[in-house]
Amino acid sequence: MSSGIPTCPRCQGPMELGLVIDKGHAGEMKVPEWLEGPPERSFWFGLKTKGKEHFAVQTFRCTRCGFLESYANQAPQ
Repeated sequence: MSSGIPTCPRCQGPMELGLVIDKGHAGEMKVPEWLEGPPERSFWFGLKTKGKEHFAVQTFRCTRCGFLESYANQAPQ
């Protein structure tokens, strides 16, 4: 993804930045993250994440047709 707001690949309409909300324990809202590799189950934490790269997911929505496009190119803050 180049810097700036992308154009919709389907209708060439303008896209706006947003996010898809990930609900955690007790309905806590969080930004979803991309985690490298296949899922590995962890007894205590659901999935093993130690030593794996992870990035926050940003999602763009086309204001014309509603198409969603997601990118994971920066570490979560």
